[in-house]
Amino acid sequence: MSARFSLSRRRVLAGAVLAAASGIAMPALAAQVATVALTHAKGTTDVPAAPKRVVVYDLGALDALQALGVPVAGGPRAQMPGYLADYASRYVAAGSLFEPDYEVLSNIRPDLIIVGGRSSAKLDILSRIAPTLDLSIDGKRMLQDIERNVNTLAGLFGKQAQGRALVERIDREVADLRRLAGQAEPGLLLMAINEKIIPQAPGSRFGFLFDVLGAKSAVGTADLPPSGTAYTFDDVAKLNPQWIYVIDRNTATGQAAGGGDIIPSQKVFDNAQVKGTAAGQKGQVVFLDPKGWYLMGGAGPSALLGNVAQLRQAYNAAGLR
Repeated sequence: MSARFSLSRRRVLAGAVLAAASGIAMPALAAQVATVALTHAKGTTDVPAAPKRVVVYDLGALDALQALGVPVAGGPRAQMPGYLADYASRYVAAGSLFEPDYEVLSNIRPDLIIVGGRSSAKLDILSRIAPTLDLSIDGKRMLQDIERNVNTLAGLFGKQAQGRALVERIDREVADLRRLAGQAEPGLLLMAINEKIIPQAPGSRFGFLFDVLGAKSAVGTADLPPSGTAYTFDDVAKLNPQWIYVIDRNTATGQAAGGGDIIPSQKVFDNAQVKGTAAGQKGQVVFLDPKGWYLMGGAGPSALLGNVAQLRQAYNAAGLR
């Protein structure tokens, strides 16, 4: 974490922002407070050295704060993993992952706002309400960004020892998984939207299975069908992968894309084509935790460690040690 302490006056010009955004005024704040300059995905921002009213619009950042034992005043209404549910029940719902609720913000009067991923587009307007950090994760440097976020938040809230221990655990467990994954035969990663299946290659949205966690891919980017072209179970059978990894989008979000009923991936993949593959015959079809992969994208420390644990269990069950 890059930091410098100073004493400055910060007046929150929220009234003008809220007038433009929602027509709701927020009382201006004027206070002389110690600040610390924090480096984040969009630059460097001065924030209060000891923020008391934190509002978070990013699940990965919520995950990190929960892991560090830091309470927040406000956060999003969103589907989330079970381990975050109790934590989320203690904060005020202050909008969604895409759209802040400015009236709620006017009541909370935050001294720090955190965005990332889906909410990063709101950085500029939220920065006029309170100091705002963008803790987005770049898939190309996923581990480094997760560890940056953990260290930044741990330092800000006096949790340095916990932060160091968490980072060390992430490094250790990811390294061990990469060792196991390196022994496994190449596999096919599929995102399932009911009966629609979309292959994922290294470098794609969920390619961190390969790029970060060390699994080998049975397909490359050049092997993927053109955008909008259906991938079928006949294609899966023809490829005959040794492993099949499945992310169930609809189960993750709790609703079927386009409406209708959710068809669980376990039912969708219960077919002759899958059963005839090497993966099907060996029992190496892995239904990845939907929320940990689709909703979280592995972007929080607990989500990442949960994904690592599930894959380790699958590889151990296949005899890899």
